[in-house]
Amino acid sequence: MSIRGVVFDVDDTLYDMAQPFYNALRRLYGERSAFDLPALFLSFRRYSDERFEESQTGKISMDEFYIYRIRKTLEEADVQTTDAQALAFQRVYMGLQYQIQLSPTIVRMLNDLRTRAKIGIITNGESTHQRKKIASLGMSKWMPEEAIIVSGDLKFRKPDQRIFQLMEERLELNGAQLLYVGDSFDLDVAGSTEAGWSAVWFNRRKRSVPSSGAGLSFTEVPSEDMLLSVVLKAVRG
Repeated sequence: MSIRGVVFDVDDTLYDMAQPFYNALRRLYGERSAFDLPALFLSFRRYSDERFEESQTGKISMDEFYIYRIRKTLEEADVQTTDAQALAFQRVYMGLQYQIQLSPTIVRMLNDLRTRAKIGIITNGESTHQRKKIASLGMSKWMPEEAIIVSGDLKFRKPDQRIFQLMEERLELNGAQLLYVGDSFDLDVAGSTEAGWSAVWFNRRKRSVPSSGAGLSFTEVPSEDMLLSVVLKAVRG
C-alpha cells in the first residue's frame, strides 16, 4: 500500500536543534575554544533523555530538569554552574528556540509533499513550548491544526501506540498508509513501527542503532538531502 500521509517529529527533525544550543552557549560564555560544541550537544541530549520522563510525570520540576541537563553537560567541559546560571542558560536557549526556521531543503520537501500526501506532527513535550516552536517554523502553511499532536495535551506520549492511533483517526488513514520521520530511535522509530507505520530515522548525530532496534524495519538517513529523497520516493510509490 502506498504512503498517503507523512508525520514528523519536531526537535532535531524539522529543524537542527543544535543551532540554538550552540548560540546560547556562545551568548553566555563567548567563543571558548575549550568547548567542543558537537560533543557537548550530544551530552546535552543524553542528559535530557535521562530525566525527560520524570519531568513529564511530575517526579521532578521543570526547573530541576533544566538545571540537571545543562549542569551535567557543562561539567564535561570543566565548567561549574550555579542553579541561577543554569536557569539563565535555559531562558536564553528557549528564547532562541522561538527564532528557529526551516531550512530550504525542508521547505522544498514540505511543498512537494503537500500535493501528494497528508502532513502531520507528533511531538512530545509541554504544549505551549512545543506549539511556540511549531509556530516559529510556520507549519500552519502545510497542515491544519488537527494534524498537530503535542503529548502535553494528552495523558500519553511517544512511544505509546495510542498517540499514533490518534493521528490515524485525525488523518483518516491506517498505519500501513503512514510514514513517521523522527530523530529518536526509541520514541520515533520503535514507537511508529510497533504501531504498524513505516519509519525513517533521521540520524543527524550519527548515533549507533540501539540493541532494541534488532528486527525492526526502518530507513536511516543522515542528512536533509537524503531525507528529501527518501520521503518523496515513499509518497510517489
